[in-house]
Amino acid sequence: MRRLIISTTVLLFLAGSATPALQSGLICTLTGKKIAACCCQLRDETLYCPLAKKTIESCCCKSTGD
Repeated sequence: MRRLIISTTVLLFLAGSATPALQSGLICTLTGKKIAACCCQLRDETLYCPLAKKTIESCCCKSTGD
């Protein structure tokens, strides 16, 4: 449960702090695809990546450093 709360907090932070300038520099680490906004979703109390179509342990959206 604690892990879920931490993951959700990180997810909300990433979603809330993303600006248009940062959004162009995101990538899904599971698929390698560039994304406009964080793709991690909370489904049935677990994190899910719709691009990779699988349940994940931690958010897979990372900055490309652009």
